[in-house]
This record gives sequence, C-alpha cells and structure tokens, in this order.
Amino acid sequence: MKWLGLLAALLLAACSPRPDVLAQYPARLARVLGTDAPQITPPLLAKGGGRQWALAVPEVTVNLKQGYALRHCDVLGLIGERNAPLGKTAPPSQRFLYELKLLSALSQCHSDDPELAALVSQLVAEKKASLPLVAWRLVSDDQAFLANWRFDHSAMDFAGTASAQTLFLDISALLQAPDEKRMARLEEALGQFENDRILARLNQHLSDATLYLDSVSDLIERHGNKLVCVNGRPGSQAKAVRDFFFSYYGKQVQPYLGELVAADRALKGALWPLISALPHPADPNIAYLAADTPQSLSGQFHQALRRHTQAWQQLLGRCGLRPGQ
Repeated sequence: MKWLGLLAALLLAACSPRPDVLAQYPARLARVLGTDAPQITPPLLAKGGGRQWALAVPEVTVNLKQGYALRHCDVLGLIGERNAPLGKTAPPSQRFLYELKLLSALSQCHSDDPELAALVSQLVAEKKASLPLVAWRLVSDDQAFLANWRFDHSAMDFAGTASAQTLFLDISALLQAPDEKRMARLEEALGQFENDRILARLNQHLSDATLYLDSVSDLIERHGNKLVCVNGRPGSQAKAVRDFFFSYYGKQVQPYLGELVAADRALKGALWPLISALPHPADPNIAYLAADTPQSLSGQFHQALRRHTQAWQQLLGRCGLRPGQ
C-alpha cells in the first residue's frame, strides 16, 4: 500500500503556497474530468467579539479606612493609577495587567494585624474570582483580538502562528499565577497578533478550504466512476486524472493543506483550552471559531479533508491508477 503512504507524506509536506492554489483546484479538476466547473463563492465568516460577547466585570472597591490600612501593602500607587481618568478608560490589556500586578502585590502582603490580614485575604479571593472575567474581556474586546474576530479573504500567511500560540499560552499561564516575564511581553505580543491577524486569516481559509474540498469531492464522487478502463488498465482520461493528482494536487494543494492543518492544530490547541476555562456568553459562534470540536469550523474542515482523501483513494484504486501500476 505504498500509494497510501504517499498520500500521507504529501499531506505533511510544506512549502510556500500560492494564494489561489485551492481556489483554482475545482475548476482545474473539472477540466480534466471533462465537465463544467462548479461556481463557488466562499462567504465571509460572521464577525465575533465586541458587545455581542461582552460580560460585566464586577468592581472591587475599598473604603477610606481600608485604603489607609493597605498602605502597608505597597498597593496605593496601583490603586491610584486605576482610579485616575486614564486608568478608568484603560484598554482590556492594561486592565488585565493591572489586575495581575495588584493580585501579585496583595499576595505578597503579610501582616500580624488580624484586620489587615483578613482584608488582604478577602481582596485576594475577590481578585482571583474576577480575573477570569477580566481575561475574557481581553480575549473578546481587546483591539488585538477584535482584529482577529473580523474576517476577509486575504492571502494566508503562516508566519505569525508560533507567536500567537505563545500569546494564548501566556494568557493561560498568567491566569494561574502572575509572571513578570510573561507580563512584560504581553503588549508587544498583542501588537504582533493584531498586525498578523493570523487567527482571522486561518479561520477564513478553513471555511474557504472546506467549501473547495467538498466541491472537489463531489466532482470525484460523481465523475470518477465514469473514467474508462480497458482490460483493467486506465484509458487516456484516467491517466490524465492520475497525472493531475501528482502534478497539481500533490505538489501544490497538499503542501498548502499541510500548513493549514499544522497552523490550525497549533492555534486552536492553545486557544480553546484558554477560552473554555473562562466565563463566556452562550454564543455558539465562540466555539465555532475557537474550538477544535467536530461541530466547529476546524472540525468541519477536517471532516471535509477526510472525505476528500477518501475520494481520491477510491478513485486511484480503480483500473490501475495507483502509483506503480
């Protein structure tokens, strides 16, 4: 079954893909099969984030007496920054960093005064309880994430995959405990994420690819059994289909699909554990865009890819079309 091994090897191959390689795929195969090309217009995904995903973050306040007592914890400067006009209008990323800094300072505040110790303990518990909501606001409403919950048909660029994956993992880690190194690089990482728009591009291309792959699978399933075989050997059109498989599908389509699969696994594998651990609205579009479950965008893409691979396997199994026959 060497030809099955070749299919798997081609899937894992990687190169710099042409932006239009998958869009041209159904029409090119239709020409080889001698049939009309399907008319395909991939739709834009519905945008996410913003008000439609908003959840309220409770404010934790202290009175004058409590604020005076907290002078021993070296947090009055942070509280003052938060209460200043700029602090009250700070973007979600700065609010997340503020909460982490305050939580870190409070956690390091130890006192023999029972009242102060009780106050600090109460504030730490309240801040820990509200931190996931602050993180959800970051993920749903920060400019960097909003740019990635908006979609278009821009050419795919996989260069930002690793940095976005690290960003998601950093936010997940910061929810467990403040970390100065991760906190220091958060804003820069968010800026790169906003500029790359890697998640937005990935999701739109997963949606487009699902449509194109299903269209090709339809062509193969409808017309593949019409290919002429003479004495168990392929006719001229069948040979042309086999040549197309290796020259276009194998050398251009599969490398692109391999990179798409790798980027999807890297991003969703880090993003969905983060989001699933946060409180978020009961909007099915969240899991559809961020999860790797069967019902999600990623799941539908992988289902289309499996169907597509099986269609080629069945076609190549006919009348000597397998490699080496």
